[in-house]
Amino acid sequence: MSIQLIILIIYFFFIIFLGILAVRKVKASEDLLVAGRNLGVMFVAVSVASEYMGGLGTIGTAEVAFNQGMGVIWYHIASACGLMLFGFAFAHYYRKYNVVTVPEYLYYLYDIKTWKAASVLNVVGYWFFTIIQMTALGSLVASVTGLNLQISVLICGLAMTVYLLAAGMWSVAFTSVAFMFTIGTGIPLAFWWVMQKEIPLLSTSAGVAGYAGLANALNGAGLDAVSLFSPFSLGGMAVLGYFLGGVLGIPAAQATINYSFGAKNWKVARLAPVLAAILILPLSIWTGSMGLYARAAGLTTNPKLALGATLMNIHPIIGGIGIAGIFAALISTVAGILFGCASIMSKDIWQRWLHPNTDDRYLSRWTRIWILIIGISSAFGAMTLPKILQQAFFVYSIRGALMICVAFGLWWRRAHPDAAFYSLWVALVGGIMYQFSLPINFQAYFKLHISVWCALLSLITFVIISLYSRWTTQTSNELPPFINFRRDLEEKEGNKND
Repeated sequence: MSIQLIILIIYFFFIIFLGILAVRKVKASEDLLVAGRNLGVMFVAVSVASEYMGGLGTIGTAEVAFNQGMGVIWYHIASACGLMLFGFAFAHYYRKYNVVTVPEYLYYLYDIKTWKAASVLNVVGYWFFTIIQMTALGSLVASVTGLNLQISVLICGLAMTVYLLAAGMWSVAFTSVAFMFTIGTGIPLAFWWVMQKEIPLLSTSAGVAGYAGLANALNGAGLDAVSLFSPFSLGGMAVLGYFLGGVLGIPAAQATINYSFGAKNWKVARLAPVLAAILILPLSIWTGSMGLYARAAGLTTNPKLALGATLMNIHPIIGGIGIAGIFAALISTVAGILFGCASIMSKDIWQRWLHPNTDDRYLSRWTRIWILIIGISSAFGAMTLPKILQQAFFVYSIRGALMICVAFGLWWRRAHPDAAFYSLWVALVGGIMYQFSLPINFQAYFKLHISVWCALLSLITFVIISLYSRWTTQTSNELPPFINFRRDLEEKEGNKND
């Protein structure tokens, strides 16, 4: 048994132990769903940051760098911009109105049909996103253990489901600090070791360390180092897609916003994402560089295994700490996304839509049941998913449509419920057609990133319908009691401050 595997096993049982400790915090459904709305700035910031250091930010960025170069750094730059936008412009609205899910917030901004459309859209998107993250987690375990990739994905998916069943958001919050410490030490330490100690050992590096030695090694492998090192190696449209995916997707991302829902107050909800943005900025540089090293050194032919292969072929203790850091990032992200999907399914669709009389005890039970259903089905689905980061932008594009609805609902008086409803469905249908080339290859024809495509569809649909729709007596009667809801909330907040 390798040293890396021993370190990983010890760390895994430590995380499970922390998750079990969180069970004593759960006394009601609000504890399970939003940690009793009692999370401080440290818990919220590191939980949010850990999500964007997960499968996409580690395995996925190394995979893209292995194939296309360091243009992947824009992934975390764009995500950081999206987090800052969320913190400054959106977080306090979500937290002040004491909602639990993004669709629930859209209910108060628009109407019932928009809330139902948003619920379905979120469940579809996050179910798919859970599959993506489980694929990344399984690829790391496959690199360490030598197991078949599909078997590793299945084992990891089932283990993550059991971990999250214990205490919901409290499980994630309890382990987030351990995750961030491991990520913040393991990944940069492994990056430093590769650049300073491993690259000079390559025969094609001319004994030079750092990026100069990596460039020599890439050229020696018959590759164009200048092109691979370029920040625009992915092309301008891909960079634009990253920014639209991050800036539009994050402010309406249930897995991110979950932690703001659980914040102690709106001030914590606003500050924490800004701190998280600072924490995630350098990650793509570290993981992308190790992905390029794996290619230059010929460690693997499978891009998904690039980061794991690198960590398994360096000093075993350094590699083991690095693997623990990647593993921590992956667990935190899988847990957050799986839990976000289950929250919407149990709170919006199951309780509010299908079973409005469900009490608190049954809501807690059904939240756990949906964690189990989504977790197991995602584990099986993850066994066949290709291209981690590319598939993720399909989900980001759907989330972008939600953000457009939230932004217009907050700041444009002409925003109409019909516009929100149809823009969501247009984005979903258009995204599916674009992603799976139905009935034609839209990307080859229009030359657009899927994030750009879905954002344009949603924006155009929303603006046109809002401009040409008129408010009627029937429309007004279908609106939720937003004014009363807001007044009652302000009274409640006032009583707390007295």
